[in-house]
Amino acid sequence: MSDGPPWDQDVVLPPLLGAARRTYTTAIRSALIDAGFDDVPRSGGAVLGRIARSGRNLGDVAGELAVSKQAASQLIDTLVTRDYVERAPDPDDRRRVTVGLTDRGRAAAAVIRQAIERVDAALATRVGADDLARTRAVLRTIVEMGHDRS
Repeated sequence: MSDGPPWDQDVVLPPLLGAARRTYTTAIRSALIDAGFDDVPRSGGAVLGRIARSGRNLGDVAGELAVSKQAASQLIDTLVTRDYVERAPDPDDRRRVTVGLTDRGRAAAAVIRQAIERVDAALATRVGADDLARTRAVLRTIVEMGHDRS
């Protein structure tokens, strides 16, 4: 460590958040490749994770990725072709389509979850559980501020 000021002293939050996200993205990508899921497209991990957590409709997926429904649909098409995701008519509204994970998709989502948990555990070791909880609270507040403007 240097005796000077922290390297991030003059860096505004957006690039720091982007760099932090890349730490997770790199860990997820490496874990997927190591587990044999080397054909998950860029942003595919986020889609698989979203569907695994709760998103079963295309609008939810598009919102999570901050892309158009058309772009999300194209990514879903790729994941369907590669046997990670399946589409089905919404039982409550036949005009809508739901998406779900295949067995292969559930296996890839489990790898993603484990990679995230490893980064979280390493972070908790470095900064402590209390600081990690405070970080989550700060990030949640930033997200809520963005929703307040919508």
